[in-house]
Amino acid sequence: MTCLQFFVHNPKPFQRLCKELWPGNFAPTPTHHFLALLHTHGKLRRVLTQNIDSLEVEAGLPADRVVAAHGNFDGAHVVGRSTSVPVDEVRRAALSSSPDAWASLNRRYGGHVKPSIVFFGEQV
Repeated sequence: MTCLQFFVHNPKPFQRLCKELWPGNFAPTPTHHFLALLHTHGKLRRVLTQNIDSLEVEAGLPADRVVAAHGNFDGAHVVGRSTSVPVDEVRRAALSSSPDAWASLNRRYGGHVKPSIVFFGEQV
């Protein structure tokens, strides 16, 4: 079973992890700030990262300069469909203390909603 199949079968473990990993829970490191500084001085074209935390953007690097190979929390969608879901709605569900928040979001959009993070079993 791939991670994506597991998520569809049992999304609760990822949903708990999502709350913990949601951007804003961690601060950029000096390296993230250094990348933003390089951009400010015209010395940086792109940052390619496998990280999903978007800390480069939080440090001040424009989002269009970051290539997130495994996706990140900047977008969201319905699994198996091209339906986009507003990130603010996913954030509210992720950070909610209501046990029905994710289920309500899934019903509203007609499928399993998740941030645009690439799971094993999905195309990069």
